[in-house]
Amino acid sequence: MVELSSFCTDSRTVKEGDIFVAIPCDNVIQHISEALNKGAQLVFTQEYCNWINNNRIVLVNDARLLASELSSFYYAKQPKINIAITGTNGKSSVAHFVSQIWSLCNIQSANLGTLGLFVNHKKTNPENIIVPNLTTPDPANLHKILNYLANNNIDNFVFEASSAALDQKRLHSVILETAAFTNLASDHLDYHKSHEEYLKSKLLLFNTILKQNKKAVVFGDDNYLYNQVKDVHCNIITFGLNKNNNIRAENIISSITNIKFDLIVNNERFNSIELNLTGEFQLLNVLCAIALVYTTGTDISKVIRIIDKLEPLCGRMERIPCNNCGNIFIDYAHTSEGFKTALNTLKKYCKGKLICVFGCGGNRDTTKRQEFGSIANDIVDIPIITDDNPRNEDPSLIRNEIKRTCPKAIEIADREEAIKKALSTMEKDDIVAIIGKGHETEQVYANNVKYFNDREVILKYLQ
Repeated sequence: MVELSSFCTDSRTVKEGDIFVAIPCDNVIQHISEALNKGAQLVFTQEYCNWINNNRIVLVNDARLLASELSSFYYAKQPKINIAITGTNGKSSVAHFVSQIWSLCNIQSANLGTLGLFVNHKKTNPENIIVPNLTTPDPANLHKILNYLANNNIDNFVFEASSAALDQKRLHSVILETAAFTNLASDHLDYHKSHEEYLKSKLLLFNTILKQNKKAVVFGDDNYLYNQVKDVHCNIITFGLNKNNNIRAENIISSITNIKFDLIVNNERFNSIELNLTGEFQLLNVLCAIALVYTTGTDISKVIRIIDKLEPLCGRMERIPCNNCGNIFIDYAHTSEGFKTALNTLKKYCKGKLICVFGCGGNRDTTKRQEFGSIANDIVDIPIITDDNPRNEDPSLIRNEIKRTCPKAIEIADREEAIKKALSTMEKDDIVAIIGKGHETEQVYANNVKYFNDREVILKYLQ
């Protein structure tokens, strides 16, 4: 009998005696060779190779699914309540609000997503676990995290589920108590190639991973989205602003700094709720979070008592204090729908000029560029086009593509100079929106990665 020390999906980390699962990719043959040379005792692969008669090679139908199943076998423990959140926009904010609600209700919890792993609101990097700069980690590291949390008595866990992660079966072996679909627009078409394929990947969360006896939380104001989920999942609770939703807000009064409303939870009314947040989309994010914690058993009366203490996630419609000099916001919006929503929200409260600094990332969906330009040209008084993360593309070409549909824009390549220009232009009744990078602290030009933080640039200039 062969003794197997551990398993992995990264040939660089293979040790003597390991199982290696070769995830399909352009270089899979090289990865298999590297794993064999390093002493892997078994290699599972979908790829038929010239040396397939090697008794250490095992052909399988679905290497990705096997990686997920082996991950849950090797790292078997999971928290009692796991919540997955998918959707085009709002995943990070909803996960953040869920975790905040639990914390404010004295429930130990963790959340995982774009900003990393947080255990009881402290950023955590457990030993021997890679927490990558991705929305959802690979299955081995995801299950290592689940196992780590369970071993540390963390029973409540919420995490973001990207469309790519779902398509690649990274979370197919996670036991979910509930899952949410925040909203639907187009995104990641560089990966999925069509809106239909993008939606199909999202729906895997509800037709394959979440069990039918568990509730799916869905944005009910979008009939198309609701019906798509209803076609694959029979147990749905909805949130939104329309009267047919299980969890909804009524009598909404909002300003640039807060939102007041009445909350209805399955026909039980709670009047005069207040959030210190900006924008209706943030209200929807909170409603989704309320639906998730309610569905998983958190006492709604406790939630109501702490709801006014919720704070925005770093870089998500984050207001930067500025004494009598206008209003400044940072937002991560990087989809066309998110960009439009953020700008319309701020325009609604703007008594002066709306000034916006923005760009688009390189090596990503190129259709966004002219969409961003058109949106900014229609809504913003002073658009300033700058660099986001050009990556391996010519940044001037990205800016030119945006400017085709935003002819009134000022173009300033250097992002710090663009932010300074916006702030120097700002008057008392104006709003400045710095959009696209949000929480990020790096700017990527080809192989050059430099430290850059929108918030720090703003504060430096204000000082």
